[in-house]
Amino acid sequence: MRVKPITLRHFVMSQDLNHHGTLYAGRCVEWMVEAGLIAACDAVRRQDVVCVHINDLYFRNPVPRGHQVEYTTTVAHVGRSSLVAYVRVENVITGDFIVDGFFTYVNVDENGRPQPHGLTLEPAGQADQELMAAASVYARKPQ
Repeated sequence: MRVKPITLRHFVMSQDLNHHGTLYAGRCVEWMVEAGLIAACDAVRRQDVVCVHINDLYFRNPVPRGHQVEYTTTVAHVGRSSLVAYVRVENVITGDFIVDGFFTYVNVDENGRPQPHGLTLEPAGQADQELMAAASVYARKPQ
């Protein structure tokens, strides 16, 4: 399969705010997990995928109420049953970079056990190769 970005947007409303009146990090991460899950499910063409790992995240800019955030995600690495999605978040109004990260998902069977998905990933260019190399770090199982 080819690296194929998917883009989603969310409107930041009052219920999404923290005590500073900006987008709550937990809500932002929830939307990141959802964006990565959509990319992973799209890749395996099924809904039996679960998130098993979230890497380190560093939030760079706040997002006020009323702004839109854009989540661009792509599957950047595939293992036997795992997929690592890269998610980048930007403020649509200001163009500010908010946060990015890698999320690991596993294709599971009806009993929740890892199931091979049979995918291979084909980079379209140098940028894809670099993203795939960065994502491969998060494909390793914890010891």
